[in-house]
Amino acid sequence: MRKWIICAASAMFLGACGTGGTASPDADRLSVPVEEMEKTEGFILETEDGGVLVNDVFYSLDENTHLVSLGNGSEKELPPDGLEEGMRVTACHSGSVALSLPARAYADVFVVHKDQEAAQQAEAFRAFLDAEEEKPLLINQAEFGQKKIRFDYTAVSNRGYRVVLDTDTHEYSKEPIEE
Repeated sequence: MRKWIICAASAMFLGACGTGGTASPDADRLSVPVEEMEKTEGFILETEDGGVLVNDVFYSLDENTHLVSLGNGSEKELPPDGLEEGMRVTACHSGSVALSLPARAYADVFVVHKDQEAAQQAEAFRAFLDAEEEKPLLINQAEFGQKKIRFDYTAVSNRGYRVVLDTDTHEYSKEPIEE
């Protein structure tokens, strides 16, 4: 009887442990380490040959840049001509940033987010760009919340605005930033 109780307790203990782990099978992971790099999360505002403007930093890209799309559990190489305005991205760099306007850096790793939430954010941001008369020249302080994107931007007119953008409805509020 005692052996039976020990076997039953052991079976319950081992069954409770499981073998699945805590990571979801669709977890998005980069194939290169970026923990020690500086990161900029935001949107592509402009593309030009050899680089892109993300928020307030112009990133140079070349054949050594790890340029990928990441989403739904997979990482795929991306050609530089696959980058478009409005894409939700993360740029990672380990070198210095040139203090200019916009700032300039070399992107060691450049990730275009392709998961459902990032696609919804990119779609909402593109709708904002299409609707807005005063286009963003630079974005700073971008925050990605649940169903909302908050950011400050400087327009071509040199005026600053604070925007809250709803990713479901694409509606937004825009207030001037007083200096």
